[in-house]
Amino acid sequence: MTAQVRLSLYERGIVEALVGSYGFTADAARRLVIQYIVVIRKLGGYDNCFDHAERLAEAKQMGIAPEEWLERIRTIDRDAARDKGISHLERGSQYARVR
Repeated sequence: MTAQVRLSLYERGIVEALVGSYGFTADAARRLVIQYIVVIRKLGGYDNCFDHAERLAEAKQMGIAPEEWLERIRTIDRDAARDKGISHLERGSQYARVR
């Protein structure tokens, strides 16, 4: 028996955007949202539903698996954690000098 995923209002909005703007059937759109649910929840609800729908449609078209997308997010997070700032840009700057 497969567990049912309960979509939030935001996630249902993504389904509606996939149907209305990208030609998905309601069932196919719901399956796509469920397939990428971990990615959607990791990215959060900062963008509107149509932006997320566009990304999902593009990921499906390009054959990007949810796991690949999550790995890219993890890589970006790791790189951001290692960020040393922009000191190499500040070396010659008059604003970086202490008087």
